[in-house]
Amino acid sequence: MDRAEITNVEGRWNLDHLGHGTSPGPERKDAVRNRRAIVEAARTLFDERGVTRVTMEQVAKAAGVGKGTLYRRFPNKGLLCQALLDTPTRTFQEETMRLLGESGMGPLDKLDVFLDRLVWFTEENLDLLYGGNEPLCGADRISRYAHPAFDWRRWTVLSLLREAERTGELGDDLDLEYVAAALLTPLDLDFYYYQRRVKELPVERISAGLRSLAPGVQTD
Repeated sequence: MDRAEITNVEGRWNLDHLGHGTSPGPERKDAVRNRRAIVEAARTLFDERGVTRVTMEQVAKAAGVGKGTLYRRFPNKGLLCQALLDTPTRTFQEETMRLLGESGMGPLDKLDVFLDRLVWFTEENLDLLYGGNEPLCGADRISRYAHPAFDWRRWTVLSLLREAERTGELGDDLDLEYVAAALLTPLDLDFYYYQRRVKELPVERISAGLRSLAPGVQTD
């Protein structure tokens, strides 16, 4: 199984692409082979037809596996999209940790850069992000806010806001935990998809608007 190492400022998580703790034991060779076939078939079909136009049955047929095998590995298309997001997510997280470790930049400057990069990550992976979110409903749709991927973003924003408060760049009268979560709200997938694909707002405008919401951040 592909593994992503996700780090936040208060601890270290070792997670797989679904946000679950990684298993210490190796997978069977046939399981690895089937997973790779499924993921590559999905990648090809999604690129050719678009995520929302591909069914799980089509993925199973293209991968040469039975539907039972597919659904045991990926119970819904959302989890399959998450598997395809593993590599770009890891890359984004590694870039972010390098940013946080840079000297010569204040926490609010780092927050400005992080939010801009987060918008572009969403843009570059929008089809997979939105396609993976589409089949969810009710409690499953809300549960994404408890997912480690969202929590990592929230902790990144919160840590930078707390550092800005400690260094005097921000006052001490803000509810930083609320602000950190609220800053991520404009990147809700339904809202972002509507802004980009329906209203056709430029990415640069979305980025500038989001960053302008951050307390103390000066945008160009």
